[in-house]
Amino acid sequence: MQEESEPKLRNPEMEGSRKPTTEPPSTALAYQDPHYWNERFSKEEHYEWFKDYSHFRHLIQAHIPPTSSVLELGCGNSQLCEEMYRDGITEVTCTDLSAVAVEKMQKRLEAKGYKEIKVLEADMLDLPFNDECFDVVIEKGTMDVLFVNSGDPWNPRPETVAQVKAMLEGVHRVLKLDGIFISISFGQPHFRRPLFDAPNFTWSVEWSTFGDGFHYFFYVLRKASTGIFALNCVL
Repeated sequence: MQEESEPKLRNPEMEGSRKPTTEPPSTALAYQDPHYWNERFSKEEHYEWFKDYSHFRHLIQAHIPPTSSVLELGCGNSQLCEEMYRDGITEVTCTDLSAVAVEKMQKRLEAKGYKEIKVLEADMLDLPFNDECFDVVIEKGTMDVLFVNSGDPWNPRPETVAQVKAMLEGVHRVLKLDGIFISISFGQPHFRRPLFDAPNFTWSVEWSTFGDGFHYFFYVLRKASTGIFALNCVL
């Protein structure tokens, strides 16, 4: 039976494959506060939202060729970029709004010798990249943060819709023609499709599920080719 409300990022047992090393905030609104993340990342070395890589590795391998240029949004302290790197996907750029997360990720990757992976401080609502410069954009739980104060899931607050559209417009812009956006999410298709299907986007939408007991959604949005030449990325 389908749920009738948007799940919230409140229950650690539903958020990841193990309990976080820091206490969840008293209100879900904290997930939209950069100070919360800076404080959390200063104490926490690693946490995986929505299961770890092993649960959806087969989906990554099916959609991301090793030669792809990949942008990860909201890397936090996840090991997603490292796991992709070990699978041969080495042209990866990670971004996060938290300066603490970026600094710690840079040090962690350098210590492991993963020097090809770039880590930048950036806002997913205002991506600092040229048009059409990535083959893949991926996020895991990052977009879900925008929904923590969305109100009625069937009719989200205008502020939520505006933020989600700003994120999706940026993703669509930086994707190369025939590039894909992968969104790993709590959000069910009947809530996400109205946003993904906005008329200014040229992508097709499909999804798979993974997880045991509670299912997570693995969305694949492929940007349609229009015959326009791609630009190089400027980092």
